[in-house]
Amino acid sequence: MREFNIVLRAEDGTYNPLDEAIVEHPELSREAALHFDLMPDGTSVLLYHIDGDAEDLEAILAAEDSALSYDVFEVEGDGLRAHVRFAANTVLSAMIQLMDEYDLIVDPPVDIDDEGGLHMQVAGEFKKIREAAQMRPGQLDIELEEDDSGGVDRVDVTTMLTERQLEVLEVALEKGYYEIPRQATNEDIAADLDCSTSTVGEHLRKIESRIISQVGPD
Repeated sequence: MREFNIVLRAEDGTYNPLDEAIVEHPELSREAALHFDLMPDGTSVLLYHIDGDAEDLEAILAAEDSALSYDVFEVEGDGLRAHVRFAANTVLSAMIQLMDEYDLIVDPPVDIDDEGGLHMQVAGEFKKIREAAQMRPGQLDIELEEDDSGGVDRVDVTTMLTERQLEVLEVALEKGYYEIPRQATNEDIAADLDCSTSTVGEHLRKIESRIISQVGPD
């Protein structure tokens, strides 16, 4: 079992149909997801921490078809809470299904930054964490989160690669592609994987971009 901090980011910063309306509202902002769960019927429940006016939030919820039920209440000195049950087939429900399938534990709250990134602490077996990262919904990206000292948690960055990218990387390493001097070419790797050299080149570029983006300077 290992534990580390990650940031999940959707392409548009939203994870369910309600998010977009909240993001576009000038007086409402998402602060955190305090709890989330998947129901037996495929629907999901989410407890939001939101800053803003309760009436504005209730109006948005009333107009959102995917919000099957909801309850909005104020916490003195700490904004609003919204307990919402969402229809099935959202990015949120897909995320929860992955966590359940791979026995991952998320330690709430899940903080939400200004760009919609979900900052969470996750614990689980390394192999399952890597498999879950590979099976994440296509619109989600994963980043490692820096700690207060400016470093990053000790996480194998290969968890951020797809299964095919891992296969290409393993062959490249075995053949000495990254040795100095280089011991293999794209053609050598392609021959082992039974694919074109251009495909190998594309995979290697994506692998290198992914790893450098995680370990390189800001």
